[in-house]
Amino acid sequence: MNSVADKSIPEIPGYEIERQLGRGGMATVFLAKQVSLDRPVAIKLIATEAGQDEAMAQRFESEARVIAKLEHPGIVGIHEVGRTANGRLFYVMPFLPNGDLAQRDLGQNELGIVRVIQALLEALGYAHARGVVHRDVKPENVLFDALDRPRLADFGIALSSRAGSPRITSDGMTLGSSGYMAPEQARGEHIDGRADLYGVGVLAYELLCGEMPFRASDPLALAIRHAQDPVPRLPPTRRHWQDFIDRALAKRPDQRYRNAAAMLRALDQVERHILRRRGGMLRAWLAVPPLRSSPVLQLGIGLMLSFALGLGAITLLRSADNDSETLNAETQSERSRIDRLLGDAAVQFNAAALVEPAGGNAAESYLQVLALRPTHLEATQGMSVVFDALGQQMEDALQAGDEETARMRIEQARLLAESLPKEVPRSGMDGILERAQSLLDAEIQVAHERNDRSVAESRLALLTSLGLDSSVSSALVSDLLAWPKAGARLRDKGGPGLVFFPAQSATETTGSRDSPAFALMQQPLTLAEYRRFSQATKRSASRCRARLSPLRILDRRSWSDPGFEQRDSDPVVCISHADAQDYAAWLSRQTGQSYRLPSTSERRRAARSEAASILQGRRTLHEWMVNCAETSAQGSCSHRVAFAGNSGERSAESERGYDDIGVRLLREVTLENLPANK
Repeated sequence: MNSVADKSIPEIPGYEIERQLGRGGMATVFLAKQVSLDRPVAIKLIATEAGQDEAMAQRFESEARVIAKLEHPGIVGIHEVGRTANGRLFYVMPFLPNGDLAQRDLGQNELGIVRVIQALLEALGYAHARGVVHRDVKPENVLFDALDRPRLADFGIALSSRAGSPRITSDGMTLGSSGYMAPEQARGEHIDGRADLYGVGVLAYELLCGEMPFRASDPLALAIRHAQDPVPRLPPTRRHWQDFIDRALAKRPDQRYRNAAAMLRALDQVERHILRRRGGMLRAWLAVPPLRSSPVLQLGIGLMLSFALGLGAITLLRSADNDSETLNAETQSERSRIDRLLGDAAVQFNAAALVEPAGGNAAESYLQVLALRPTHLEATQGMSVVFDALGQQMEDALQAGDEETARMRIEQARLLAESLPKEVPRSGMDGILERAQSLLDAEIQVAHERNDRSVAESRLALLTSLGLDSSVSSALVSDLLAWPKAGARLRDKGGPGLVFFPAQSATETTGSRDSPAFALMQQPLTLAEYRRFSQATKRSASRCRARLSPLRILDRRSWSDPGFEQRDSDPVVCISHADAQDYAAWLSRQTGQSYRLPSTSERRRAARSEAASILQGRRTLHEWMVNCAETSAQGSCSHRVAFAGNSGERSAESERGYDDIGVRLLREVTLENLPANK
């Protein structure tokens, strides 16, 4: 039975609405019970007046579609989307009982602020990687779940850069909360994820200082202050945040952090300063979402010891015991406490509460035992299991190519090792470093086999940053570093200008396969280059078909007279697939290297690369690929693929030339046959 007093609220089948939680300009949120699962949920129902505005209704449905695609521990999910009997839009999401960030005062808890900002950046990094910009980061949109973890909500004005229409609102219409809005967003300009990072910067300033960085009497004046006024100076006690805030609130997007991952790295530096200032105390919260879907990682959740109070108690206990009696005192009260802590640890292990929740995890119990008796065998063995879990997280992260998470896990293990009594061996930490060194060396070896310079360089840099030495031979490393970087311009003697594309390793996430290094002609084969080939080989011209006039097959078109005027530097057209292959064979003989037509997968990879902008040529021009498109009844390839990045791919008859199909050859590259730098 609907218990809401407002009789205008229609009933939603399957839900019992209990009370209103909040109301905004676009929608009202209700607390309800999902009858089938007997669980509390929040239902967001579009306002009646908003429902009559089709643009606003589209925004509401867009919010539901965006949220439904985002599955991340730091983002509030969605259970169901629908319409009521009278057509009002709604969606159902989890009910988060612990309120929002606007209701909390973290001014005296810097590590608590770090915790919130880390969670937001991880959630935004995930969303940005999927083309979604939130556009309304503010305290009211940061909710806390039953375990008191911050989660980002309300993608109602989110912008999906991958959607067919990049935004529902016009360019002149701004959406978002003006106090947290980046200057370019307030101006109604095109935005990307860096606008969200600006909002995070405003939020961080507000949490640190208890007030907004800019204030004004109206939204326009506030937008002007965001765009023109310098970033305020933080109080002396918060000055170690200043560089972080300055860059987050930079006026121009290109002056801010490049992405959420870069901002997270800067936040790590702030956190390390806080910990150093507190005498090396571990983080007040270290519980982070586990790596996606790994049961082992779920067992080793997060960054160990999310209990500032517990660690503070340990420090005080050690100090008091040192002043009064040794840690090995066999008093009845001490034995009783150790027995109780060990009993708690056993229960927590059985519940897989290895490192969280705060105040109820096995690691915390064991550390308190070790504070009382540093040589206690069971507690020491328990901490070894904790180190093993962190080591497994590190290993899984490296194998997934997530260097930042791997680095973080190792740093967490180091902090944990530093918190142990001096009597406890650091073998757990040593084991993690040995595993890291072995894994990284193995990846460098594989990168050498694949000629993958980028992976080798990043793994070598990670080894160095961890203070580890590589056992890989210096000759192997020198070989890898001899490879050109992506986009390097190369040229063989007597050959065309080339653009280098490094090897690419297979990844499970993209489904790609290992792809060796290659170089593509920087521009399509020119008329002058093909003329030299034709004169040298006396090759007769193929018949040419006009793409826009396919029935005009009797025209005497050819590469030398395609029906329109061409300069020597223009791409040659009207050459058949066989002409292109024969030219590649001739060029290979001239240069002593291996040239050929590219495959569609190679050409697509080049088009997606950061170096693609260096490739020149008309965007409307297709290029012959080696791939067969259609096979004749006799079993020969009658049609080949013609590729164009903007116009897509098409099938074209192999024996004919076309006035819109040219050639861009691929040069096979190995360490032994590297072309010279251009």
